[in-house]
Amino acid sequence: MNINKLILSFLCTICLFAVSCGNEEPEIYPIRFNQNDYTIRVGVRANISFVDGGGMYDLTASNPDVLGKFYIDNDAHSLIVVPASIGESTLTITDVKTNSSVTLRFVVEDFYLSFRVDEIDGKNYNPYLTVGCEIRFIRDEDNTKRLKIYNLNHITHKTYKVAEGVFEIEKSETNIFTLNTALHHNPTEELETFSYTMGGDGEYLNLFDKIFEYNWDKGIASKSQPVKHIEMILTNQLNDCKISCSLQPF
Repeated sequence: MNINKLILSFLCTICLFAVSCGNEEPEIYPIRFNQNDYTIRVGVRANISFVDGGGMYDLTASNPDVLGKFYIDNDAHSLIVVPASIGESTLTITDVKTNSSVTLRFVVEDFYLSFRVDEIDGKNYNPYLTVGCEIRFIRDEDNTKRLKIYNLNHITHKTYKVAEGVFEIEKSETNIFTLNTALHHNPTEELETFSYTMGGDGEYLNLFDKIFEYNWDKGIASKSQPVKHIEMILTNQLNDCKISCSLQPF
């Protein structure tokens, strides 16, 4: 009889231990981001993912007029920033449950359309354009239609500027669009000019029209269904060299 009581007491102890272990809350780790420095575009929503975190946060910007709207999307584990103007600002995120904070640094640039050069078919006389480079068509406050070209450093995985200048798009009476550019490595050098006939999917022309206020007449875009890959083909007017580019996500 005593043995049965001993066994019963032992089983009760095990059950109580199991229940107490089951009630333990999982350990909470402070919110963490992949990096602390970000360069984003004015007016374009930035989604910055994070890991861990307690779920309750206080956000403080050093320059809220630059960062505009910002908040945490807990469901998507993302920090959302919709910057309102160009400039710089820090954003301090305090994790309330873990009593910790992290400070992110933001540089907000002018808005730009980004195209990646995917292929060059023929003799390329433009020394600034290579396969893999990024062409940024920039819209600033004065709409001066600036242009910058970047390459990727495959060791550091960071982009670096190889050329800058200005651009203009001309439209003929027969709906032929021509891209005229003037580029140099730096402002101490003379500008080199290059002209290209623009082809490919007409959807990108709608973007140029709306963003850079060309006020072209309607019907310039492709009538096909929306496509995920928007291609722009620049054809050198001198030798028919074709430079195929794809629009990069905002």
